[in-house]
Parts: sequence; structure tokens; C-alpha cells
Amino acid sequence: MLWLITFGCLVAYAAGLILLTRIMPRLIKRAVDEALFIGVAAVAILGAMLAFSAVGVTFAIFSGGIGVRILDALLLLLLGIVTLRTSLKAFRTPRYDSSQNTNRLSQIITGSFFLLLAVACVAVLALLFVPA
Repeated sequence: MLWLITFGCLVAYAAGLILLTRIMPRLIKRAVDEALFIGVAAVAILGAMLAFSAVGVTFAIFSGGIGVRILDALLLLLLGIVTLRTSLKAFRTPRYDSSQNTNRLSQIITGSFFLLLAVACVAVLALLFVPA
């Protein structure tokens, strides 16, 4: 039964990563004061919650065993790499492509959100191996 929950957590983790990477281009094209920006941002927050919940649930179910700590560290490293890469992509301004109609304030807000997710990954990774 525990492995079924772990598999469900890994599926939620993958869904969260997919949501995070697919939502960023939609966020930077919207103005901050549009209602659709808020809806798309809510989906990005849901993706982050799904990805981080997989780490928390597996850690709690298996009582922080060394194997689970290693699995969670790998999940956090992958999440940190994806969010940092997405953050850098959001901060980058399109140079020669005029078809990308981006809003600068949306780029800053989106890039900051993903950068804070990367910082949160590093913080949770540091707390993962601190003895209780």
C-alpha cells in the first residue's frame, strides 16, 4: 500500500513539473492586471504544490529513512534545476523575435516566482539532511 502512495506521489510530482514548464510562456504573455493572468498563475502555484507535496508525503510516510531522503534529495535537485532554468528563461527578453508579445512586468513577476521556488528547493534540501 505504501508503494502505491509513493507511485501516486511520483505521478503528482511529474504533473507538477509539467505544469510548471508549460505555464511559464503563458504567464509572460499576459498583463498582470488581466483576469487570465491570475488564473494561469493559480495553475502555476498548483504545479508547485504538487511537486513539493511529493517530497513531503514520501518523507512523512517512510519516517525519513535514508533511502527516502536520497529519493527526496534527487526530486528536489531536479525540481530546483527545472525551476532555475525556467526562471532564467522568464527573465530573458526576446531580442529579435517580434512575434513573442511579452509583458515586462509579467516577466519579472514570473521569473521571481520561479527563482523563489528554486531557493525553496535549496532550503528544503538543506533541511532534509539536518538531524531532528
